[in-house]
Amino acid sequence: MDYKPNYRITPYLLNLIDEAGKLRAWIELAPLQVSWLPILQKESRAKRAHFSTSIEGNPLTLPQVHALARGEKIGAALAHELEVVNYLNAMRWVESAPHQKIDEKTIFALHKIVTDGLLDNKKSGQYKIKQNYVVDENGIRQYTPTSPKDTPGAVKELLAWLNTPATQELHSILACAIFHHRFVSIHPFSDGNGRLARAIGTLILYRREFDLHHIFSLDEFFAGNRQKYYQKLQQARELDGDLTYWIEYVAEGVVHTLHNVKKRIEGLQVTTSYPINLSVKQEETLRMLRDTQSLRGSDLIRSLKVTRARVNQILTPLIKSGLVKKEGQSKATRYKLALYKN
Repeated sequence: MDYKPNYRITPYLLNLIDEAGKLRAWIELAPLQVSWLPILQKESRAKRAHFSTSIEGNPLTLPQVHALARGEKIGAALAHELEVVNYLNAMRWVESAPHQKIDEKTIFALHKIVTDGLLDNKKSGQYKIKQNYVVDENGIRQYTPTSPKDTPGAVKELLAWLNTPATQELHSILACAIFHHRFVSIHPFSDGNGRLARAIGTLILYRREFDLHHIFSLDEFFAGNRQKYYQKLQQARELDGDLTYWIEYVAEGVVHTLHNVKKRIEGLQVTTSYPINLSVKQEETLRMLRDTQSLRGSDLIRSLKVTRARVNQILTPLIKSGLVKKEGQSKATRYKLALYKN
């Protein structure tokens, strides 16, 4: 049986989608976006890891998550650290493959990353073999997910729906919300289902080019009122699978999050002392510096497949503009983003 989500497109939802589109367009066209991208991307990744794991009860603070993202030791319980580090790794994986097809292989791979060191190999990246339950904070059963026997088929049906031409035409907010709800309702794994659903939701937004700059953290909205998040999930089940109010809730979260991103950008007030229009190679250089923190000239020659003279042509405007810093002399010279902060 094919999966067919049940929902209505209300005027309220249309208004939310319209507002989200306007905010998204403003963010994409924000002046000098490249210079603040590394800061916002690091912040967003840490927020996703912090808030997505906090929804599941992880006690680590956002500063502690930032420290773990920098590779520092914080002396917390190993399981709590692993949950955060694994989610950071999942986000890096998602960011590195924004056009990755979302299929069973992708879901298994992400589940292995999310549960690395937390589940044994028989459970990590493998469907559940025992019935699981969704319980409230008092341990009272709220919902019985799909049985282990029916789980593989249910996931395949959901993935088939997600990858149909009709769903590809569906607005990214709707696709993200519908997948999220159905996935956590199936609860296909023995643990990590919520974190995985939110990670795949992020990947859906990336694939649909809704979050082109990877600076969007919907998890923060969900974690802001964890009780409401769970209530909205359960509400749709009690309404015989009507996802209308759940989709509206997710759309509210998108608008709320985009407003916060817009305020953050406005607050950065970043300018450069030298006007610059970035070339494709310069943008590629900045992305590489964002991901590796610093590079040598020889690294750029090899990665960009250009000569040393061309590397100098690429770097000189970036250095003059204040986007890139040059450190050291001769063969020891390294280049890093001027805005990169440990």
